[in-house]
Amino acid sequence: MLFVWDFHGTLERDNVLALQLLVNETLRSFGIAREMTLDVTVELYGLSWIDYFHHAYPEGDIEMWHKMKEKAIEIQKKEKYVERYIKPMNFAAETLGMIKVKGHKNILMSNSAPDWIKIFAKLVELQDYFDDYIALDSHDKTRKIGDTEGLKIKALKEYVKKQKYTRIIKIGDRESDIEAGKAVGAVTYFFRNQFNQKVELSTKPDHDISDLRDVLQELEI
Repeated sequence: MLFVWDFHGTLERDNVLALQLLVNETLRSFGIAREMTLDVTVELYGLSWIDYFHHAYPEGDIEMWHKMKEKAIEIQKKEKYVERYIKPMNFAAETLGMIKVKGHKNILMSNSAPDWIKIFAKLVELQDYFDDYIALDSHDKTRKIGDTEGLKIKALKEYVKKQKYTRIIKIGDRESDIEAGKAVGAVTYFFRNQFNQKVELSTKPDHDISDLRDVLQELEI
């Protein structure tokens, strides 16, 4: 079996708090007297830096938003907000570990760049549980160009062509994760974290969970 995991908001928690700090500190460094709320940061979570700065300062242009992105990276390197805040989601290691022990495959699919997703996995000490990564690297694009749902579907379809799996399981905290899973005939799990408890989905998952260990029922099939 192949288990395809989303990372941000599914296998990690609290990185969104670091992201909010980085966005707001970057805005201040550009002399912009406004702040992004936590609710908006959560709503945009998983999209690109360009999307964040476009939303925060729509009167800017693509050149400015790219400069803001570079400034945010500079601030992160100095302040290490991500390292201060990011934590593994409850029961992430236990769940991933059990799947691996049973001889199945865990892969991580993320909008992050290839190097960054491996760094994120290492920061929460989950790197040893993954057999492979799909990095969409969409952080230099806007939501309109990036098309998160389309990117996930295309990437996952290409990946599963490489090998035949008896069963594919897709787990994530966004509707785009469910859509990507259904596009390849996967069993889909929508994970409810502290921020998406009231989200209503147009695309219904096979399972709606708030404990990662619920995925382990797949090992009994």
